[in-house]
Amino acid sequence: MAMKTYGVGIVGCGEVWGWHREAFDHLDCLRCVAVYDPNAERQAAAAAATGAREAASADAVLTAADVDIVAILTPVFTHADMVETATAAGKHLMLEKPMAIGLAEGQRIVDAISNAGVKCFHPTLRSLASDLFTELEAWTADDGPVGPVRAAFYHLVWTPISTAAWLTDRSNCLPIAEYDPHVLDTFLTLTGDEPESVWCHAGRYCRSFDQDDVMSMIITFRDQRFLQVDVHWVMDPSWQAPGHVNFDIVCERGYIRHNWFSAEWFSAEGSGSFESDRLESCGKRWEHYAALIEAIETGGDLTPNEFDGLAYVRIQEAAMRSARTGETIQL
Repeated sequence: MAMKTYGVGIVGCGEVWGWHREAFDHLDCLRCVAVYDPNAERQAAAAAATGAREAASADAVLTAADVDIVAILTPVFTHADMVETATAAGKHLMLEKPMAIGLAEGQRIVDAISNAGVKCFHPTLRSLASDLFTELEAWTADDGPVGPVRAAFYHLVWTPISTAAWLTDRSNCLPIAEYDPHVLDTFLTLTGDEPESVWCHAGRYCRSFDQDDVMSMIITFRDQRFLQVDVHWVMDPSWQAPGHVNFDIVCERGYIRHNWFSAEWFSAEGSGSFESDRLESCGKRWEHYAALIEAIETGGDLTPNEFDGLAYVRIQEAAMRSARTGETIQL
């Protein structure tokens, strides 16, 4: 139980903010004290929903005396600068993914957090559906029903998530970065493995704006383990066609069909399934704030954290280099 009430400052009041807002309805030890968004309408709505004051700038939130925790819910290319400002002011972090646009900025984030001695929670799918991830760990254990992970395939065909200005800048956005952190983090954590090489192709085929809409990536690991990620933002919203996504995990004695907030396993011996209770809230993010507060008060570890973010950013940067050169990048 928290011994104090923690003031939270919000930077970025876009789509994901709606899920974070629920934390203030579930935790008495949290109070939203300041919000900022360059869109005045969104900022005003967030302030009205929480009773927080409207800040004049992002820095005014990141350095405010009554802010203990900063939730950074902004485009990826803003994260490193904001983290450095917030940590220099002694703020703890709720840092949304993707963490960084490249390894150098990812390392800046890790260094800033380490130097300041603050805590950072970095939510990915294994925290959004933490009960499901516990099941996946049991299923893929040496004595689990399907055994250790050998390979995984993620395939998505969908409409573009946004035409926001930051997404049209190829230097500031990896086309699949909104989804592959979840997949990469899940695979890396289930296997405890580190990548050896990355190959990637990216291209613009269907989008009306200047951003890649197709990307295929293959990551190899030790002992011939591999992960393949294919993301295709090629569908037009006017087509009225449903999107399609598969996340299949191949194991030594069977396979898992991962459905984001549910999963099924299949083997020669039988099958099983599990459904997370976190779908409706898209992750019960109040649990993440509770975990962050516990780590602040006890000095304990958090997961996922900035080091988990750096692990997948390393792969993403190699993918961007491979897409530019056509070469396989050795890590």
